Amino acid sequence: MNFGLKLWSTNADVIDKAASLIKEDVFQYIELTPIPNTEINPFVKQDVPYVIHITTERHGFNMADESKWDFNVQVIDECIEWANKLNAKYLVLHPGFGSIDKSLNFLQMIDDDRILIENMPKVGLYDEQMIGYSPAQIESLMGSKFGLCLDLNHAVKAAISLGLDYKEFISEFMELDPCYFHIADGRLNYEKDEHLAIGEGEYDFGFLKNLMKFASNAQVTFETPRMDLNSFSDDIRNMTILNQISTNR
Repeated sequence: MNFGLKLWSTNADVIDKAASLIKEDVFQYIELTPIPNTEINPFVKQDVPYVIHITTERHGFNMADESKWDFNVQVIDECIEWANKLNAKYLVLHPGFGSIDKSLNFLQMIDDDRILIENMPKVGLYDEQMIGYSPAQIESLMGSKFGLCLDLNHAVKAAISLGLDYKEFISEFMELDPCYFHIADGRLNYEKDEHLAIGEGEYDFGFLKNLMKFASNAQVTFETPRMDLNSFSDDIRNMTILNQISTNR
């Protein structure tokens, strides 16, 4: 497995530290989210592997909202431009909230086979009805054009909302051949998205790690808390804990 550091384009002040960890092979790539009105130059200067996470609903993007389609297309075009300049292998995309049919219509306008559709919780932080919470929805969104970013935390949360066994639910997602993963810990009695450090929640990481190790060339991005925004020590600690977890079963 290759492990990634999660950054936003507002984190230009720590890109040198992050790039050093990549060059030392502590981590293997950077997952970067472009934030509107920020500059790409500090990141272009670093010769390291990148994955782009397309700007999210936090900054107004929602591909299921027809009234925002011009804005949504602009956001994706800008992220594709960043991906091209950074030679990014993938672009990770949230499918939004609202009507899945509207998201499917929007995706017909997008043509970049680097895009990975990310699965979501069923219920958003503000009680939105999220799109892409089930394997069936994700398979429909992927179609024949796109791949899957399997957010294991989101999958657990969706399973809780649906009253399903999360291990069986995630195993169904694995049938869609994800090559890229997001991980964080969380509670099993709470259905909304949360990002706890590995070991601070209740997920069975022996089970989750066992699934990921069978994925072809798996790339795994930590979405765990970073208490000191100028340090990656928490990321290193989470990776160390994950590496120490046995997958013998």
